[in-house]
Amino acid sequence: MLVKITTWLVTYVSVVLLFPVAIAVYRKKHLTKELKAIAVYLCFALFSEVVSIVTAELLNNNLPFLHFYTIIEFAIISWFYKTYLQNFIPEGVFYVAIALFTVLAVLNFIYVQPLTGFNTYPRGLESIIFVFFALATYYKMIQTLEIIYIEKSPLFWINAGFLFYFAGSLFLFVLGNLLLRMDLRLSMLSWAIHACLLGLTYIFIAIGLWYSPQQQEPH
Repeated sequence: MLVKITTWLVTYVSVVLLFPVAIAVYRKKHLTKELKAIAVYLCFALFSEVVSIVTAELLNNNLPFLHFYTIIEFAIISWFYKTYLQNFIPEGVFYVAIALFTVLAVLNFIYVQPLTGFNTYPRGLESIIFVFFALATYYKMIQTLEIIYIEKSPLFWINAGFLFYFAGSLFLFVLGNLLLRMDLRLSMLSWAIHACLLGLTYIFIAIGLWYSPQQQEPH
């Protein structure tokens, strides 16, 4: 039963992705710099879902693609945070983070975790970094008081989605391979929770994009 539920969640969470993609297309004329980065992220996520499904069917293993997906995902989401935090955190920090992360991720699949396995170390490091960026974003909002109606702020909703996702998935990303070896049911439950977190993130992003006409003041 747990296997069926997990399979259903992992398979159909991609359907939820269509909602923010559709809203991004509908609101494309209203997208600020930060939201354009999110639109790119959504297009890449949709493309990745298709590639993941195809590789899983043809090769019975889509984990090699996940290694490269992680690198590109990190770069795109870092771009999103850079556009908002560049006057709060030195811009060079983001470029250094992207470069170092890419190098570490490549070294990881060459020497540590092969392409056929789950890249737990890069995924865990990515989660830690983005939790930090998400918290820094909320700290800047509080310090600058630039957003009056926070519940109508695209940045608030999208940042909340990323914070929930990466903070909630950190345990799975770090211990994914260990859980798979120790307890299959616990591993399946973890992936079911991950699918729920990802679906929630897409919903939060959709809400944020829906409020995109509420242009933010210049940073």
